[in-house]
Amino acid sequence: MINLRRVLVPTNFSEHARNAVRYGCELASRFDAELHLLHVVEMIPVMYHEGIVFTPESETQMREHAEASLNTVPGNDWHDRLNVTRTTVEGHPLVEIIRVARDLTIDLLVIGTHGRTGLAHMLLGSNAEKIVRKAPCPVLTVHCPEHEFVMP
Repeated sequence: MINLRRVLVPTNFSEHARNAVRYGCELASRFDAELHLLHVVEMIPVMYHEGIVFTPESETQMREHAEASLNTVPGNDWHDRLNVTRTTVEGHPLVEIIRVARDLTIDLLVIGTHGRTGLAHMLLGSNAEKIVRKAPCPVLTVHCPEHEFVMP
C-alpha cells in the first residue's frame, strides 16, 4: 500500500509550478500528509566593471521577496485543510531540491515541467528530468496544461 506522509513541491511561482502545487495539495489532502513547499533562491551574478558582485542588500531583498511570495502559496482555500511547511533556501535549484528531499525523507516530490521538446530540450536540458534521475523518492511531473481533476 502506498502511504504518503510527506509531499515536497518546489516552486518558482511560475504557472507550471502553480499546477504542481495544486497536485501536491490534492495528494497531501487525500493522504493526510504534510505538504512541504520549497523555493530556491538562485543568486544570479550582477556584472559591474570590477567583476561579479552580490551586495548583502540584494541578497536580503531577494530572500525576503521569495519568503513573502511563498507565504501566499498554496492559497486560502487550502489553509485549513493542510499541514504546510514553507522553506526558502539559497543555492542551485537541482542540488537543493534533491538535498531537501533527502533530508526530510520525502515520500513524493511533485514538480511542474515545461515539457520542452526537440531543439529547446537539447539546448536547455530538463531540470525535471535531472530531478527524476537523482531524487531519493518517486517524482510526479505535472505538465502544463495538465488534466483537470475530476471529482467522483
